[in-house]
Amino acid sequence: MIRNLLFLTVIQIFVSLTCISQVTRISFKIIGGIEDGIVKQNIEQNTSQLLIKINEAYIKGYELPRFDEKFVTPSGVEKITDLWKDSHFYCSAATISENVLQKDDLYQIRNIPFVFGNSDKFDIVLEYGVDGRIDDFYIALEAHQYKSVLDATSVIDKTRREIILNFLENLRTSYVKKDIKYIEKLYSDKALIITGKVLKTQEISTDHVQNNFTKNQIEYQVSTKSEYIAKLNNVFNSIGYLRLDFKNIEVVKHRKHPNFYGIMLQQIWDTQKYRDDGLLFLLVQFKENENPIIWVRTWQDAQKTSENDVFGLHNFKISAGDSVK
Repeated sequence: MIRNLLFLTVIQIFVSLTCISQVTRISFKIIGGIEDGIVKQNIEQNTSQLLIKINEAYIKGYELPRFDEKFVTPSGVEKITDLWKDSHFYCSAATISENVLQKDDLYQIRNIPFVFGNSDKFDIVLEYGVDGRIDDFYIALEAHQYKSVLDATSVIDKTRREIILNFLENLRTSYVKKDIKYIEKLYSDKALIITGKVLKTQEISTDHVQNNFTKNQIEYQVSTKSEYIAKLNNVFNSIGYLRLDFKNIEVVKHRKHPNFYGIMLQQIWDTQKYRDDGLLFLLVQFKENENPIIWVRTWQDAQKTSENDVFGLHNFKISAGDSVK
């Protein structure tokens, strides 16, 4: 019996040492999407160094990863450390081969596998400046979710779909990081937040958006932006690690107002204290700088809401004019 236990202990130590060895020696290669050989080489080297440093910090229990500005910008360091403070993480692959996506003056790598905490698995998106240094780091939507929206046959042009997907990824990451200041910037000052119960539907409106609820949708609570942000900040202060998943994403363009879009998705919120499965609807508007702003956010219980009562673009009327000043 003792001999068997000793044998199992040796095996466990061997497996642990093997895993540590794998995650501290990472090889990253680009397989397509870029022609500039120098930038390609920089991205490969900088990405390998970044992942190695993150894994080293995880294994050795550093308070923060230790980066060199030769391969990551100050902005990139800030993005990574903000997420690290919420939960430590490591790259779970020893060898990675991916394509580069080029968007204007930046490059992007997707599908970098990470483990957060003890077991939560997420893919990460890395973005690079023209010199190949990492400048951004955020949690990706699941690959099939991203592809289904990007490749969807619709009247929404590809550039707008990419911006909306990037918007959702940054929105999700900001909630996981509990970055209340960033979240606050994403909402219009006159945003309409709907959860819970509404008692007086005739009072639910903003300067540019009015409700058009069905009979079964009048039991919801309305909050202003400031009320929602204050409540959310209290929630953030009371919880530890937050796992937030976005699934079943659908994007619809408004027929009369081309700068307004409806985003429908399933949101799974999971903390040690509380878990819920909700249907999230966002009414967003593209401003002049192409950064969407949220005018309406609604949440409904996924288990208790019938398909006919799910919120969407049809529930809200937009006033004349294609922009909100």
